[in-house]
Amino acid sequence: MSDFMPEGYVEPKTGTDGTWFKLNDKNKSSETERIRIMGSFNHPNTAIMGWEAWSEVTDIETGAVSSKPRRMENTSENYDKLTDIDRDGSHKHFWAIQIYNLDRNEVQIWGISQRTIQRQIRSFAENPNWGDPMTYVIAVTRQGLGLKTVYTLMPEPNIEPASDDIIKKVNDAKIDVRALFADDGKGLNPFGYLAEGENDGIPF
Repeated sequence: MSDFMPEGYVEPKTGTDGTWFKLNDKNKSSETERIRIMGSFNHPNTAIMGWEAWSEVTDIETGAVSSKPRRMENTSENYDKLTDIDRDGSHKHFWAIQIYNLDRNEVQIWGISQRTIQRQIRSFAENPNWGDPMTYVIAVTRQGLGLKTVYTLMPEPNIEPASDDIIKKVNDAKIDVRALFADDGKGLNPFGYLAEGENDGIPF
């Protein structure tokens, strides 16, 4: 065996590592993952709203065509700007929220452009029996694929704050979802983007 690498070496994660929450396993007709919302729209580094358009972009070197998002803040002016950019002519109102995925033990960002999901979360928040979505676990279920995809959300008792371990992991990720608006809406990596000390006063 080579002694090139130190014993027990594990490749470290950097502040730019991170994933987006998605339920899109094409081998499954249905899948569920349990998450905790760890952001609030009153703390914009943890959750934002805006307009999202997708356009086809051709790589100059390879000629490969891919879809890229453009995201701008939630104003009527930005809505108009994105009208001609979207590939389908139907740009969407989106949310981006930092979450903790309990099934993957991972800090993630949840990009939500489906009105049905937005409305379900809002209904929980406005229901006095549930209240702030940061105080309970939500099971997110996808059924079907493509145009037949349906998402349902189920809040789980008990209502209690996230554990210290989850809070530490979210803090260590230094997410600033406002980075998605950077570079004229082309966006920068939100993981590790939060400036040192700027997380004071986040909602947990």
